[in-house]
Amino acid sequence: MKAKGHKVNGDWRGHKADIFEGGHRVPFLVRWPSKVKGGSVSDATICTTDFFATAADAANVQKQVKASEAEDSFSFLDVLTQTGDTERKTTVHHSINGSFALRRGNWKLILCPGSGGWSSPKPGKEVEGLPLLQLYDLAVDPSELKNVVADHPEVVQQLMNQLALEIKQGRSTPGEAQSNDGGIPFPKSLLEQYPQLKN
Repeated sequence: MKAKGHKVNGDWRGHKADIFEGGHRVPFLVRWPSKVKGGSVSDATICTTDFFATAADAANVQKQVKASEAEDSFSFLDVLTQTGDTERKTTVHHSINGSFALRRGNWKLILCPGSGGWSSPKPGKEVEGLPLLQLYDLAVDPSELKNVVADHPEVVQQLMNQLALEIKQGRSTPGEAQSNDGGIPFPKSLLEQYPQLKN
């Protein structure tokens, strides 16, 4: 398709199933004439998990949501009505092979050496010799072409600590800590360098 001039995901790298932006970044269109101004645009980062909190907010029943429900859901009602912003500061991404990434602001830290999915470099032999982590500044490199992990170790550490905190809390929203079910999804080589992910 690309050879014929059709870029399915525009300039975003990768596609569905990948950890790259092409696998996660999609447009979100809303038609709600009584609340949302027609033709308005927002660059706020939202996630499908946010639909729960947004619907609860719109129905004015957010106080009925239990601490153990929708632990990663932030309302973006204020974004829709242009009365404020979302409280979402980070977004956790997950690829088809179980690889994770954390995005905060313009920074995106990918916890695998390749796509984590179907695009090259694919998991397995295609990622041999590649760095264990990837860090991209999406403000200057939206196509995720220049891995700057070696240039910003402090950003890597901050994002690792944030991810570890969200894992420990069992949530990314404020509130009562929740338990996480399941095992530690990170490879041993990553846990050796960043033990906070298993603590």
